[in-house]
Amino acid sequence: MDKSKVVFLKKPRLKDAILIEGLPGMGYVGKLAAEHLVGELRAEKFAEMYSPYFPHYAYVEPGGLLRLARNEFYYANINGKSVVILVGDAQATSPEGHYEIARKILEVVKRLKIKQIFTLGGYATGRYSEEKPKVIGASNHPEFVELLREHGVKIEDGAGPIIGASGLLLSLGKTRGVKGICLLGETHGVLVDHRSAQAVLEVLTDILGVKIDMHKLEELAKRTERIIHRIRKEWKARKPEETEEEISYIG
Repeated sequence: MDKSKVVFLKKPRLKDAILIEGLPGMGYVGKLAAEHLVGELRAEKFAEMYSPYFPHYAYVEPGGLLRLARNEFYYANINGKSVVILVGDAQATSPEGHYEIARKILEVVKRLKIKQIFTLGGYATGRYSEEKPKVIGASNHPEFVELLREHGVKIEDGAGPIIGASGLLLSLGKTRGVKGICLLGETHGVLVDHRSAQAVLEVLTDILGVKIDMHKLEELAKRTERIIHRIRKEWKARKPEETEEEISYIG
């Protein structure tokens, strides 16, 4: 495989479609949120993406069968409109790969006549907090910045880069006339963070005006919290001289 490619399995019937991207990243926040959305909307897979820029390993599926790393496109119809959801195994392993994959995704966006993108991800803080994660937003269009403020989202204001698909799809999309919003949930950065994924998904569904059952995410978040509390308790018992601040990073 010399170049990235998208293989269409079927031709989806779409109306006024938007794209929601949730690929692996900090805390797996975007991936968890997008996969939960796929499940709750009972979305159908219609295309697969393969790339030589994905990590150099194969996945073992049930039954012992191997397959390449891939990303997948799903679609569902809600409130008279179509939602295309991009989920998958991995992002690129090099800067060149990130650009090629983003361009390939935007080719799909053009083919499906999508004019609006939502990218989901994590905002690493390096700390674990018991408070509800904040959601930070950014956009490639002033109109959407105001929309984020209306929904109580903290605006990312020159604090640093948004790495990977979540940033590139919007910045490259702007040059193609595609408007978009990036939603980032505060997360430790290392831990798989269902709470942050839920916070991001709550903002997204509020903007879209749809209701999604969050029960599964809530249960997984509670399970993760119990594990974290146990680890913190054991760590503090072994090293009582360390302050809470010093043991907040669990890696």
